[in-house]
Amino acid sequence: MLKNTSLVILIFFRFVTVDYSQKKQHINCYTIAAGRNITVDGSVMAGHNEDDTGEMLVNWFKVPERKYKKTYSLTLLNGTKIKQTDKSFSYLRFQVTKNKFADAYMNEHSVVICSNACQSREDTATGNIGYYLRRILAERAANAKSAIKLAGKLIENYGYESSGRTYTIADSKEVWMLSIVKGRHWIAQRIPDDEIAIIPNYYTIQEVNLKDTANFLASPDIVSYAVKRGWYNPETDGEFNFRQAYGDSACNIADYNIPRHLAGVNYFSEKKYTENDVLPFSFNPKKKISVKDIETVLSSHYGGTKFCQLPGNKNPHQNKVRPICTETTQFSFVAQLRSNMPSAIGALIWIAPYNGCLFPYIPVYFGIYNTPENVRLKNFKEAEKLQFENNKNNLDLFPQHAYFTFNKYVNFIEENYPERVEEAEIFKTLTEKEFSKNQKNLEKSVLEVYKSYPDDTKKILTDYCNQYFNTILRISKQIMKE
Repeated sequence: MLKNTSLVILIFFRFVTVDYSQKKQHINCYTIAAGRNITVDGSVMAGHNEDDTGEMLVNWFKVPERKYKKTYSLTLLNGTKIKQTDKSFSYLRFQVTKNKFADAYMNEHSVVICSNACQSREDTATGNIGYYLRRILAERAANAKSAIKLAGKLIENYGYESSGRTYTIADSKEVWMLSIVKGRHWIAQRIPDDEIAIIPNYYTIQEVNLKDTANFLASPDIVSYAVKRGWYNPETDGEFNFRQAYGDSACNIADYNIPRHLAGVNYFSEKKYTENDVLPFSFNPKKKISVKDIETVLSSHYGGTKFCQLPGNKNPHQNKVRPICTETTQFSFVAQLRSNMPSAIGALIWIAPYNGCLFPYIPVYFGIYNTPENVRLKNFKEAEKLQFENNKNNLDLFPQHAYFTFNKYVNFIEENYPERVEEAEIFKTLTEKEFSKNQKNLEKSVLEVYKSYPDDTKKILTDYCNQYFNTILRISKQIMKE
């Protein structure tokens, strides 16, 4: 069966070339962010595993530019109204239904937004905004730093509703981490162009220089509020450390955080750290980083290390120490953001439905007209309406949706992981080699026609991405013998 599947995959892609359950929110997600001077192609890269408990509908779709009347307001989930901008940017959205804090975005200016829950020690503050924050940033921010500033204003004006969270916000020139505390406090740090940063589910911003506004931004009272609450004493604690002052102490030492953080740092760093070391916010890697390097870490189950402690069924997603690639992963992606191309071509997300260890990372260029119909609802407005209609957006109500099949595929592999994973790995390896081989030729071709025939470029990119997506779907069914 393995040989037959391999042959079918190779034949098809030659044809295409031509024509543990986590119940608490604060232990979900994992992100890697790399500056443009340490990647092999000079792109900014942001990789992310979106981890959320349960089987849910996940829609990938593109939202066009929208114009609004001057009187129009955006209504938050609690009824608070925010004046809408006159015109919003177009964006790609990867929507995880039933969740407030799970969606990922990439807008027409190559601004990418994703997030990691980070439990804070705040126990008195309240807030209004949460779910809509990243959508507002995608609609209005023309670069990463302007997104940080806009987010800061929104948080200070309306207050943040969740205990804590860190947003990774990138564009084709730089990448930032924005850490928010429930209420009206926030801080952001820029990742240097020659460094890479890893974040599991705790705050990683530590010592800060708030006078250096090129690299740090924060709410005005970020230090004085910590002093007021007794979380920081300038006389005894030394330099202000955001993580120590605001982070939940249990999360800061949790075994679902430190091993994941350590594994990512040690994969890229020349220096080898242990779980007893203070891990850096960012660092210079031992070599130039590729998309594949980030995909490898996002797919990690700690193989070959003491943290690899497999259960009796040998399913690594249920490893006794929570792995990076886990059974709660709804999708995994790497954003490849290049400033030397138009964003339609230069802004590219490589995305794997569910686990990156089982599925190929599929290319989705910003310049597509839209994603395939079988991975979204026909109307993006309908998808937005269904976000929290939990009785209407379950997978079993949409048997034609691609995620219905992808979910079955993951379950099929995990029923007998040791025997079935080999075929999945062949499928993944052959497919990604084909993607890599075709990328340069495709981009060279579309760049030649982009200025004169932008609509033709959109059609080429759409056909290319959608063909590959449907091939992944088809071969997934074949491996399950459907």
